[in-house]
Amino acid sequence: MRTLYIHTIISMILCLFCCVSCNSEIPEEYFDQSTQNALSNLNQIMYSTTASTNSLKAGKATERFKIVHISDIHLPRTSVQEDNVCLKNLKEAISFSNLNDSKINAIVATGDYVSNNEKTNRQTIINNLNLFKSIFFDSSNRIPGFLCTGNHDTNMLTTDSTFYLSKEDIHQCLFSTTNYPNEQAEEENYYYADVKEPNGNIIRFIVLDNTDQEGFLSNTQQVSCITQKQVDWFIQTALQKNMTEKHSVIILTHHPLQEYSKNQETYMCGGTHLYKATLIPSIIDAFQQRSSISQTYKSTTSPTKAIHVNGDFTQAKGEFICYLGGHAHTYGNFNVGIEGRAKQIMLLANTLSPSLQNNNYGYIDRDIDHNKYNSFSIYCIDTNEKKIYITYFGATKNNSENIEIISYK
Repeated sequence: MRTLYIHTIISMILCLFCCVSCNSEIPEEYFDQSTQNALSNLNQIMYSTTASTNSLKAGKATERFKIVHISDIHLPRTSVQEDNVCLKNLKEAISFSNLNDSKINAIVATGDYVSNNEKTNRQTIINNLNLFKSIFFDSSNRIPGFLCTGNHDTNMLTTDSTFYLSKEDIHQCLFSTTNYPNEQAEEENYYYADVKEPNGNIIRFIVLDNTDQEGFLSNTQQVSCITQKQVDWFIQTALQKNMTEKHSVIILTHHPLQEYSKNQETYMCGGTHLYKATLIPSIIDAFQQRSSISQTYKSTTSPTKAIHVNGDFTQAKGEFICYLGGHAHTYGNFNVGIEGRAKQIMLLANTLSPSLQNNNYGYIDRDIDHNKYNSFSIYCIDTNEKKIYITYFGATKNNSENIEIISYK
């Protein structure tokens, strides 16, 4: 108990040190420059294209639903300076989201809040998860925040199970605190939450757990796991309970819903899916088609184990927008829908950690001596036009203040 107390005090001191020093490491003008650039782009896509100049002035224009998407901060890094940069990046994302001018409606984080190696002990992971949560759900953050687990967050790099974080540990660290009401399965790390759009419609965020298993049967550092219980909840509750025609669905999941490719032919650049990457998209396809589904997915590591997917969406309501994820340490947008069927767009946010930038999918300059040290996504969702407008804060693939438009129908 005394050791745990000392660990906690040290963690608090380091947190205070980082809060002070991260503001002095990087000039505040860099944040101001990135903010001005992002706001300039955001102002171009914040309102419906049907809004006239007069309606904007009269305050009658329809605002789109705006999301800040961050991912893969990986605390701690290899030096105090790097830690300070990562923490500053996280705080900047929170600060930007809470600006009156940004009008952000939700901020989401898609996993990998910690960094680990074979010697990283359990308490260190817990301390860093708590550090992330304390900033993400700080009282100054007035924006609804939603987060999902990442593969590093269970600390399963060693064969010594005393280092691992259980489902209960993760729940206590990340999901016992929230700043917005949600419908959470009891003692589970998956949930959904409804957030009203400016136009009166509703965005349902469904948060999935990629580390879900009973005990430590699979190495969730290397394998994306899901249980029968979570699949049943996803089908029967998350996609159907209290759903209306005004609802649109966004799903948070850490791993790209693609199969592993060592040559970067997909964004699943590390790890595998225990029950194939098509499991969740097959369910969403049935939801989109208003049809029934009955399929069995066998485990890729143990043929005797399987997930049974059974659902009836013939009377379902609402529509699907996209998946939001991370893991690849770069930006990405791609279709994971069933071939020949309706689109299923997946959007990946870049890593908040400059030293972990993955340039295999396109070069991104993360110069910490310039305003490119931070990098996260900003989306404007238009549920009338069925489009996603995308811009960025900080560094982008072509280092320009660009805007992308994707149709999700």
